[in-house]
Amino acid sequence: METAHADVDYYEVLQVHERAISEVIDKAYRVLVRKYHPDVHPPDRRSWAHSKMALLNVAYDILSDPVRRGEYDAARRLGRGRVVVEDRATAPGRVVKCFNHPKRQALKFCWHCGRPICAECFGAESHGHTICVPCAMVMERERRWRAGMEVEEAEPVRRDGLRMGTPGLLSHHALTAVLLGAILWSVHAIALAFGNTQRQALLLVLGLGVVFLVLVVQRLTWRVLCPSCGAAVGHAAFRVHAPWHEFLAPHPICPKCGRRFKAAELNQTFD
Repeated sequence: METAHADVDYYEVLQVHERAISEVIDKAYRVLVRKYHPDVHPPDRRSWAHSKMALLNVAYDILSDPVRRGEYDAARRLGRGRVVVEDRATAPGRVVKCFNHPKRQALKFCWHCGRPICAECFGAESHGHTICVPCAMVMERERRWRAGMEVEEAEPVRRDGLRMGTPGLLSHHALTAVLLGAILWSVHAIALAFGNTQRQALLLVLGLGVVFLVLVVQRLTWRVLCPSCGAAVGHAAFRVHAPWHEFLAPHPICPKCGRRFKAAELNQTFD
């Protein structure tokens, strides 16, 4: 089966002038998202709406990035501005990827921001429309503000004591190493007490040590994105900027903007 193609001008897709400023492009994109969102079309037209949303996202990704827009404008002036784009509704094997998880297939589009989302990034439904997790948080904050309720402000960077810094981080890793070593020694002693040979006990300790090593590496490489400032923060950053009285369990606060993370945000993965 042949794939359908169409000549596409990204400015025509977003229905804006070629000299439109970024604010106009953002506004036009959000208006078109609400017009072509699959949730507002009957089931027999959702495939068509899905292809329109995919094309809108491609156009917005290019025109909202100053560097990519400059390259596109240069090609457009040379007569190559109308590019050949595959019709994603009929192209076999073509899928739209989630904006937050590039390895996962997007299942829906967010009504608020227009970005493709997977099942994990689905936040809620507002009046029958799909909303992603970041937009759901923003809309909830706006709703509380409009209702006159007290909005939860980002907590300032803590100054209630001396920060642990690098010594605290090294102390934590040293204590972790001592505890893991004690566990491995106990397992070795228990294995010998139950009649295992020295080789069997060492193999058991070696296997358990590999498991501990994987867990430690995973903890060291773990990162979470701050919804407020977009900074990537890990366990090390939480501990370095926490006071010493939080040595055992430092509070997850972003060291850049001071925002306190919620449990749901810490459990969300980013791959």
